[in-house]
Amino acid sequence: MKKRTYITFALLMTFLLAACNSILGASGSAEYVAAAAGQSVYKLDVAHTRGVIYDCELRPLVGGRRTWVAAVAPTLEAIGALEQATGGKYRERLAQALEDGKPFLLALDREAKSPYLDVFLIPQRYSEDQLAAHVVGYLDSLGGGASGIELGMDDVLASYGGETAVYYRMDALGRVLVGGDRQVENGLARSRGGVQLTLDSDLQALAEQAGEKLGRGAVVITEAPECAIRACASFPDFSPLALGEASQRTDSPLINRAFCAYAPGSVFKLIPAAVLLENSPDRAGDAFNCLGSINAGGMLFSCAGGAAHGEVDLRRALERSCNCYFISLARSLGGQDVLNMAYNLGLGSAQEFGRGLITQSGNLPDGEALENVRALANFAFGQGETTVTPVQLCGMMNAIASDGVYTTPRLIEATVNEAMETTPARAVTDKSLRVFSASTAQTLQSILQGAAAEGTGAAGAPEGVTVGIKTGTAQTGIYDDRGRELNHYWYCGFVCDETGPRYCVTVFRESVAEDGGITAEVFREIAGALGGGTS
Repeated sequence: MKKRTYITFALLMTFLLAACNSILGASGSAEYVAAAAGQSVYKLDVAHTRGVIYDCELRPLVGGRRTWVAAVAPTLEAIGALEQATGGKYRERLAQALEDGKPFLLALDREAKSPYLDVFLIPQRYSEDQLAAHVVGYLDSLGGGASGIELGMDDVLASYGGETAVYYRMDALGRVLVGGDRQVENGLARSRGGVQLTLDSDLQALAEQAGEKLGRGAVVITEAPECAIRACASFPDFSPLALGEASQRTDSPLINRAFCAYAPGSVFKLIPAAVLLENSPDRAGDAFNCLGSINAGGMLFSCAGGAAHGEVDLRRALERSCNCYFISLARSLGGQDVLNMAYNLGLGSAQEFGRGLITQSGNLPDGEALENVRALANFAFGQGETTVTPVQLCGMMNAIASDGVYTTPRLIEATVNEAMETTPARAVTDKSLRVFSASTAQTLQSILQGAAAEGTGAAGAPEGVTVGIKTGTAQTGIYDDRGRELNHYWYCGFVCDETGPRYCVTVFRESVAEDGGITAEVFREIAGALGGGTS
């Protein structure tokens, strides 16, 4: 103990001698004599913060990690307190700071308590493993929102901005006056206000972990019936702390693929199926003989791999994803009725979650275009001009899971004030309407459960969990350097609890020649976790 005291005393004497030499060097100058009577105030900026982005449980998605920072006036007492608090880790820097005489900031590993120091626990807005990076977004060089919620709700987040600073009295040479009072302005508490999202941090982490193997793609999870987005993950991911590196990558990690539009493939077949069940439910059991291909306007359209499915009705056609059945069905229904159903289910319309935070609208052909037999055939199974976003498909599935009521997907739950009180936030474009009957929805639920049990979705069905699944493989017309066409792969479905369908899940994989079962694996892992089963 005595040895430590002697060492500390010796260090303080060293710092004192350094300070005295500096003062003596300055005191002999005419400038010092002339300015001795002058005084000023020095502001040391500690932190500038803005409102917090929270998840649905008011857990922070930004600023959750904090670091200790000390604001230090270079006096012998303050330097001595830091020397003890850091165990001599910054000895050279402290000696230099004492000589310079200007207040400074020093990051600490832990809290340091001393009457000579002002220590703050400062939130770090982002982290290397930032959760929901594409949704949260990032800031520009001036500290304003540049993308994501940071941009879309910039006015709210900026209104809860806080500044933390310490003011010191200085002499004319810019040195802290020994014994001078200092004033602390701490605005950290104000920055508790902000925005609450519908995201669930646990489900977001699940989606990001499971979906990483997609390479390029997206995962969206909504909760029925409100269609609250509980997870929205895009791949590849990026770190807001390394935007320069991310912007140079060829796989475009800054793009939020959950908001981008792609050909849906066979997932779209649920829409003409709903039209049939609504308009002519007695025809759902009619048999159709699939020969593996069908002629439409002089063009031959085939089922996957040219497989002939034989006699199928609506249930079997959806379970086996028979292209020929749905091309024939679209002819009999007429393109306009299918188009109207697609619009009512949210396809073809952009969604704005905040200023600048807008999904792509996707594309639907117009009624006139569908008078062309080939265009109608492509439309029937989600090819041709049709494109949709992963968020839109989750909204469509949410309507099936919610007994036929379509609700606009929601991402922003509420605004939050400094007292952590919430005020619900609803966009003027939000809507909730019955698109088809409960009986139609329940029939589709049953068919999708069959597709998961013994149809095309079986590979994505976890054990011990009731799920409904519709798969899709969409051609892109783009080929790799080996001459293989690149396809988009989809798994879209719902996960049940004891009351029925609760969560809707869309898994999308972008532009690969062979999926190798990855999309099914991701869906199975997520659905298993949501339903408490085995993936």
